[in-house]
Amino acid sequence: MARLDRVNGRLGARRARGLGTAGLLALGARAGDGGQAEALRRGPFAAAVPGDGPLPPAAEVEARLRRLLAGEGAALLPEVEGAAARRVLAAFLDLEEAEGVKAVLRGAEAGAAPERILAAATPDPARAPAALARAAAARSAAAAVAELVAGGHPLGAPLAEALSRRPHGGLLPLEAAADRAAALRAAAAARRAGEDGRVLLDHLADRADAANAALLLTLAGAGPRPPAEVEPLLRPGGRRLAAAQVLALAGAPAAEVRAAVAGPFPALAAEAPPWADDLALERTLLARARRAARARPLSVAVAIAWLLERRAEARRVALLLRGAALGLPAEELVPLVEMGGGA
Repeated sequence: MARLDRVNGRLGARRARGLGTAGLLALGARAGDGGQAEALRRGPFAAAVPGDGPLPPAAEVEARLRRLLAGEGAALLPEVEGAAARRVLAAFLDLEEAEGVKAVLRGAEAGAAPERILAAATPDPARAPAALARAAAARSAAAAVAELVAGGHPLGAPLAEALSRRPHGGLLPLEAAADRAAALRAAAAARRAGEDGRVLLDHLADRADAANAALLLTLAGAGPRPPAEVEPLLRPGGRRLAAAQVLALAGAPAAEVRAAVAGPFPALAAEAPPWADDLALERTLLARARRAARARPLSVAVAIAWLLERRAEARRVALLLRGAALGLPAEELVPLVEMGGGA
């Protein structure tokens, strides 16, 4: 393992300047007095907002935040010492590719405008890969997959294979196929990468568990589902929710599902809306990444935890701005911005 003490030291200093829950709550409290723009300009996301004047619409700020985060990841990669550590961090960054492809599939299936699809799928639509741009112009998810295959996109083939497993035209098998293919690529990069590789493999397992917990919550109360229908939706590699357990629980009553997923994800024990479950899963992944960074302070775990924290904070900034645009009172925004402790 390469020593990453220099870059990790710099990341520690940057993390100390993060907003945290207190900073996010303070930002939310400024919604009514027009002070959010100035608060953002003085904080760690200043580069994502104009230097003066009012804030742009929330959607534009979100696009700016995505570009900022993508740029930070790209800039961090050459700072990492050691070829193996750089390969591992690059594989972690490449996991976002699956998120972009899933955004294209959702947008194409919904018939959204191509420019809106690309804006949601990539931080820089003007530089989007040609295959992704053509997929965004497709009029259905199946047509988008065909464009990805024709353009040689690395996720095209696994998505084409998953098309035959789409009950009633649903997107869940396609999204699962994109996640599985991206995770397999990342796992391959982690092999023979020593402790840094083990860090990434642990994170991939956490992501798989979180995705499978979310799947169970989505299917909760729908009635027993045949294993052949659920198996293509699983993300393999999880360590806290066994595949057999997920298959057995699929479609079970909501109370039974929550009791099961509360073991690895205690924050999911209480009934909550889907957005709250989503944020709770994200907080758990972030807490585990922070714990890994503390346990392996000279490894790539520190960079992964920092990048995840930046994404989580940026997401909550975007939620705050959308909430303010809708006129939600500050107290209703509190559950949106909770970042969790450093556990």
